[in-house]
Amino acid sequence: MADLRIDIIADLVCPWCYLGYTRLKQATEQLGDDYRIDLRWQPFELHHDIPTDGVDRETYLVKRFGSAERLNEATHALQQVGIEAGIAFNFSEKDRLPNTILAHQFVLAATKCNLATPFVLAVFHAYFTDGKDIGKSTVLKEIAQTVGMQTADIDYAVSSKAKTLVEKKLARLNSLEINSAPTYVINDKFMIQGAHDAESFLKVLNDIAKKSA
Repeated sequence: MADLRIDIIADLVCPWCYLGYTRLKQATEQLGDDYRIDLRWQPFELHHDIPTDGVDRETYLVKRFGSAERLNEATHALQQVGIEAGIAFNFSEKDRLPNTILAHQFVLAATKCNLATPFVLAVFHAYFTDGKDIGKSTVLKEIAQTVGMQTADIDYAVSSKAKTLVEKKLARLNSLEINSAPTYVINDKFMIQGAHDAESFLKVLNDIAKKSA
């Protein structure tokens, strides 16, 4: 029996983090019963400068990409890759790009009650497919209830204690010079960056398992 702890360093508005998890899951499902997988979600901020109430997605990203044409090309390419992975990336002119600190606080709370992955996946779907503003407390609370989080869990998620802990986690990862998402740290020793295909993930995980045996 091989144990693999995988820390997934991700932002909830990162489409490649969504794709990366989907591909990683495909790889872990091929590992079989001889492996115990422990997934742990860690926070990352792609856009540190976004205010608490978010910004207009298209306006913000046009500045980042340099032009509306480049953004449209990147969006179309992403949607095509999403279709291959079974993910529907839907974007509209009304979409907001949220500040994700509060969402990370909810992930922290979900981790404490063993619901982190269901919550993260529900948030990804809410944002990328349903176009919901995941920077809003009301939206996050609704998602939390949907995956089975209780009132005490939600109260913790919106607490100053959770915010402080998320900020400490972000600072620590920054001090380790982890500056891109998705990043995967396996057994606290091995690092993989980017949304690799399932075959590549599978090879790396098998290699690490052999080294750790």
